[in-house]
Amino acid sequence: MKKELIVTLFFISLFQFSFGQEFEIVRETKKLIDSRDIYLNGGMRAEFGGKSRTSIKIDLPPNTVEWYYSFTTTEGENGTANLNLAMQLSRMLVDPSGLSSIATSRIKVPEGAAAADIYLLDQRNVNLFLQKVEWNGGTFQYYPEGLVENTKQAIVKVDDIKRGTWYLGLKNPSAMNGININIEVVAITETRKAIAKPEKQQKAELYAGLAKTQFDNGAFDKCIEYCDKAMAEYELGSVLGTKGLAQLMLGKEIEGTETYINAITLVKKQPNPNRVFREMIHDIDKAIKTNPDLKGAVEIKKLITAQL
Repeated sequence: MKKELIVTLFFISLFQFSFGQEFEIVRETKKLIDSRDIYLNGGMRAEFGGKSRTSIKIDLPPNTVEWYYSFTTTEGENGTANLNLAMQLSRMLVDPSGLSSIATSRIKVPEGAAAADIYLLDQRNVNLFLQKVEWNGGTFQYYPEGLVENTKQAIVKVDDIKRGTWYLGLKNPSAMNGININIEVVAITETRKAIAKPEKQQKAELYAGLAKTQFDNGAFDKCIEYCDKAMAEYELGSVLGTKGLAQLMLGKEIEGTETYINAITLVKKQPNPNRVFREMIHDIDKAIKTNPDLKGAVEIKKLITAQL
């Protein structure tokens, strides 16, 4: 499918953090084959005109994570089914429960009336398929993930094959009766884009870096001062974690524990909390290593670990 024929129907955004950088994960549905009707004659009748097999070329776009095809059938040459596959997939991307795994059982396909066979093929085997080599003792190879046989309607998901050019081989298994196949193909792509952080967040992270440096230098009062400046700019749960640990190092167990509780509450509301919790645990472990009798540290570590 040429690039200009790929239609972007919908996109959604998720957020991830990596080494302090915020990213946007953009998922899109891209229609590769618009809903089309294909008539196939019966196998024996095709010897006298028409054809009982054909193929559809599928050019998978960059960053494809999975793709789908749906089809339904009618007897004879006329077909009026409306598959709406791209629209249905887009709606599932809106639903948070559909982001990680789209259930094909939730996709509606009009009931079919005649059986069809569809094979997922590479270029070499699509030629063998169209030549009907099995009629003369030959064989063609297909990929089981994309296979349906003797089926009137279906929705098929493919997520093992994510790049390159492929073909759907369509076959009418009937010897005498013609069928109309209505088919649509849609890919889901995923790209990651860096997001510019708000100025206040950037400033807060600079203060947070200074706080970490002061902590490593043993200047715990100065560390707390920079943590407070960071929080005044932008609330970050990780900063409260640093402040709480500095308070523990100063022997302020009650204050430190309270700060950690506020930190945990804030981290749980922010993106990628597990990563932040693991960093907080790592910092506590380092502190315990240099100060085995650090009061409150073990209890707080257990509390944070319970959040994972």
